[in-house]
Amino acid sequence: MRTSPRPPVIPGRTAPSPDPFRSSQAPARSGPSTSALPHRTLPVRRRALAILSTVLLCATACAGPQPGPSMTPAPEPTGPVPGVARNAPLHAVDPGLVAAARDLPETYPGSATRDGDPTARVTLGRASPGDEDYRHGSVGLSLESTDLADPRLGEDNDDLVSILQSLHEPTLRFGGNSTDRRFFFTPTDEPIPTDWPLAKGEKITKVTPADLERVAALARRTGTSVILSANLARYDPDRAADLAAHARAAFGDRLVGLMIGNEPNGFHRGSDDPLSVKGPEWNRTVYARQLTAYARAVHREVPHLRIVAPGAYSEPWWKAAAEAPDTAPMALALHQYPLSECGTRWPEQRPTVANAVSPGTRERVDSLVSSARSVADEHRVPLWITETSLSSCSGGNQITETLAAAVYQADYSMRVQALAAERVTAHSSLGPCHGGPPMSPLCSDGTVGSPGERFGLRANGLALALIASIPQGTMTPARTGSEDLTAFAVSHPDGSTSLVLSDFRDPATAGPRTTTVRTPAAVQRVTQSQLRGGSWRATAPVSEAANPHGASGSPSAQGTGTSTPGDAASYPADPRVALSVENALRPADRGAVSVDGYGLPITPPADRPEVAGVRPGATSFAVSLPAGTTTVLTIETKHATARPSAPASPSGDGTPAPKATPGVPRATTRSGGQ
Repeated sequence: MRTSPRPPVIPGRTAPSPDPFRSSQAPARSGPSTSALPHRTLPVRRRALAILSTVLLCATACAGPQPGPSMTPAPEPTGPVPGVARNAPLHAVDPGLVAAARDLPETYPGSATRDGDPTARVTLGRASPGDEDYRHGSVGLSLESTDLADPRLGEDNDDLVSILQSLHEPTLRFGGNSTDRRFFFTPTDEPIPTDWPLAKGEKITKVTPADLERVAALARRTGTSVILSANLARYDPDRAADLAAHARAAFGDRLVGLMIGNEPNGFHRGSDDPLSVKGPEWNRTVYARQLTAYARAVHREVPHLRIVAPGAYSEPWWKAAAEAPDTAPMALALHQYPLSECGTRWPEQRPTVANAVSPGTRERVDSLVSSARSVADEHRVPLWITETSLSSCSGGNQITETLAAAVYQADYSMRVQALAAERVTAHSSLGPCHGGPPMSPLCSDGTVGSPGERFGLRANGLALALIASIPQGTMTPARTGSEDLTAFAVSHPDGSTSLVLSDFRDPATAGPRTTTVRTPAAVQRVTQSQLRGGSWRATAPVSEAANPHGASGSPSAQGTGTSTPGDAASYPADPRVALSVENALRPADRGAVSVDGYGLPITPPADRPEVAGVRPGATSFAVSLPAGTTTVLTIETKHATARPSAPASPSGDGTPAPKATPGVPRATTRSGGQ
């Protein structure tokens, strides 16, 4: 990644595509840093940082003669943010301080409209009592059940703490194909079974209460809710009850549900399929009977623990789970991988860039989620999407690492919440960036045989973090007149609105588009944050972030007034931390997928640059949006326009009101396709 300072951008002037923030990182300056900026009171955090810098400089200048070699040594110097230690992990630092150190312009580069550009319109409505809630915790990650035994998954892993905190009280689900094939929970340290059928190279993973306690410490530290899964293929309701009891003891109320098996509709795939775990006698009737037995056993140990089922992508199996006796309270679990035609059938469902950005793919998402919502409404249970990604072919092919997948993921995360999915977890892995599943939003350094402890986010992970930065509120109507532009709005109790706009035009061939937004109340100020890249196949430089940097690779201290570039380059990066303050100040390379030209942390809404040309008091404004982007606009109004939204329920309780119109799902394919 680039480590040298970049020339300054003049706010309000259009920056060259594809990276509007490429020139926003200015070298440290001795004079005023805002003389060329439009007059505006700096955000509180920026003013605090400036004051702290002045105090530190004054303390140094006024201290008189410096101590000689025989006197007490000077304290360890701080990193590029005053008062913050070198190589501090992101979770230990206010994101607003990092944003101030990045020295972002006051006006978002490229947001000013230009004559002659194509146009689009977006119309916002008002919140109403029937609108869906937008909750923190609704966006999260899904891991394999066997990952519970991974010692890296604990509160002492700074990068994992930073990632989970960036998702703002997420849901962390443990499940996947390993649940019914390689996951063995034992509270008494029993030996690993030797009679389970395994594919070549596979092994059974033992998980114990000590593993649950380690992961629970991470969940408590990061405000994370957890869903666990019980092995259904190895029929043992009592063992599932033991898992539930120990999980409740470890996680407390952060345990929001227990899944019974994973994708039971795929248990029998034929005798020659290595994923088959049941014979031809397996059917929905047998499944429903076993689901009831598990639920009864679990509720004897942990009354009222939510049963989550079936974790399937087939409507008959949803109904079988919802109609099974004695499963209440229950959540209906849907899995969805819309581009998982790994063979030659259904060309519109193959994992290609064209399909990733196609309106037809979004229509199939709406159709399947609406059908699942209809079943959930009929049985008065909440809908959770416990496993999803763009594609599951071979664990996710290279398309899942790209900008196309990231814009899709951002749109999907908002789309399914508008359809009343209370939780959605993107399937992930703790595997390495090189050789691990490309679909995973996060990945580690190291190799497949020896993965490391440093973690970073891929492009779809940055998309999740951008969406998760939206405060809680109420989903409100937003309409566009273009099939290649989608809009989702969230109204907040303070009267502001977050507007998420995803532009599905090709960034390599299409130019900026002037988008006029009409609002139901007068606008005071609009700020912006944007996910973008140079082409649909662009990726985030996660492998560079996850690999240790030496002294020569350390970023320059910028915008603090207390350090020089030489100071920051004179010490090595922490080999244990990828997501450090120093790396957060390292701009992304031109054309790479980034949010506002950087990776984590996502700049808080109050500290984001403003959209150019907004007239206070008007009920509309225009913004220039590049192709191939997801943009989050925070619209501040003069008067409150939104009703207060209910706080998120940590247990996910509550029955959504009927809202969506059921659609007709396409023929199902392997592992969650439709």
